[in-house]
Amino acid sequence: MTARRALVVRGGWEGHDPVGCTGLFVPRLERAGFDITVAEDLAVYEDAALLAATDLIVHSWSGGELSPLQEATLVSAVEAGTGFAGWHGGVIGANVGNARYLRMVGGRFLWHPEGFQDFTVRIAPSPVRDAAITAGVGDYDVVTEHYWVLTDGLNTVLASSVLHPTGDQWDEPVEFPVVWTRRWGAGKVFVCTLGHRVADLEVPQTATIVERGLEWAAR
Repeated sequence: MTARRALVVRGGWEGHDPVGCTGLFVPRLERAGFDITVAEDLAVYEDAALLAATDLIVHSWSGGELSPLQEATLVSAVEAGTGFAGWHGGVIGANVGNARYLRMVGGRFLWHPEGFQDFTVRIAPSPVRDAAITAGVGDYDVVTEHYWVLTDGLNTVLASSVLHPTGDQWDEPVEFPVVWTRRWGAGKVFVCTLGHRVADLEVPQTATIVERGLEWAAR
């Protein structure tokens, strides 16, 4: 049986520890039967043949911008069936000038309250599409950055959270997605907004959800 191939693309702003965070999941993917390639240069997205032969891309690159060629080659690969997944700013705080990329991912980070917040991750009740990713996981509390994001109705939201007023311009709680899946052409996309630091991804419930989400997104 031929092993599936995963491409881990990591770099950008070091504050999100792309090496440490992706390092948590590389061994898990290997145990799941993936051959892993790690790239630390966005130029890897110019290699159409490599992306076509890849079953899963794990993107952990905060900030930066894709060139027109990189964006077109990456999005075309996902549309043709390559899976795409990531967490936190490494996937929705990335490539904010790349509209085609952001449409594929299904969300964009805009803001978070200063510092870490204590909030509850609310798991969407079944039945919901792709609920196997969160099966057996109940609502749980985290202390980390609480993302305000823009998304659209094409996403399947598997978990959400409520952001409460912090003395800013809004005066009532607002619900935001924390975990979602998305179909883009023949490809599947998984996003988790948690994951500012290694400790966030080591929370057992988050680790379970991300590990399952990566495997789900793969071709």
